[in-house]
Amino acid sequence: MKARFLALWTVAVLATAASFVVHLTLRFETVRLGYDVGDARKQQRQLIEDRRLLSIEAATLSRPDRVETVARGAFEMDVPDAPQIVSMDGKRKGRVLSGRVR
Repeated sequence: MKARFLALWTVAVLATAASFVVHLTLRFETVRLGYDVGDARKQQRQLIEDRRLLSIEAATLSRPDRVETVARGAFEMDVPDAPQIVSMDGKRKGRVLSGRVR
């Protein structure tokens, strides 16, 4: 009878210890996942801010006066003269080879 009680007591203590270890494991995993979610939210906010800034920059750079300034300054371009303008209304003169009119 004493051996049976000792065996049942040992099983109960081992089961309690195992459940405590499982509880701690789940608790630590929950905390780790909470930190991961916090990091992901921080990264999401940063990406949204980056997208907003890039959208503003794209809108600024695509303004016609800005495009003209870059074209004139960086590429040394100018407004074309009348003979330099090619009409694309379907009336082409010459042969077209590899995208160039000859």
